[in-house]
Amino acid sequence: KGKAKMKQFGQVNIPQKAFVSVLRADRD
Repeated sequence: KGKAKMKQFGQVNIPQKAFVSVLRADRD
């Protein structure tokens, strides 16, 4: 599930902070 999210976000340009926020949320 996490990889799918990263793949989906990879297709869209988003702020690095937002990306890190998603990674942290995914870990938690």
